[in-house]
This record gives sequence, structure tokens and C-alpha cells, in this order.
Amino acid sequence: MEDRIIELEIRLAHHEVLLGDLNDVVVRQARELDRLARELALLREQVKAQAELNLAARGEEPPPPHY
Repeated sequence: MEDRIIELEIRLAHHEVLLGDLNDVVVRQARELDRLARELALLREQVKAQAELNLAARGEEPPPPHY
């Protein structure tokens, strides 16, 4: 019976380590997703600004906001 308890304790310890490792991966991926979302928002703003500059350079007005 004592051997079974020791085996269960060993398995539990391994599971706790694995859970900690998986949590670290999830946290790292969440940070990366946040960074990529900020970068995408910045790129969208840059593309929009460049499009507006191109329209102004050609003497055209930007389309109304409902487009």
C-alpha cells in the first residue's frame, strides 16, 4: 500500500511540473498575441494614413465614413 502512495505522489509531482510548464507557455503566447495585436493596429493606422496621403496627392477626397 505504501508503494502505491509513493507512486501517486511521484506522479502528482510530475503533473505539477508539467502544469507549471504549460502555464508558462500559455502566458508567453498571450504576451505574444498582445504584442502582435498592437503591431497590427499600428500597421492599420499607417496604411490608412498612407492611403489618405495618396488621395490628397492626387487631389481626391477620401470616401465618406459610411463606406
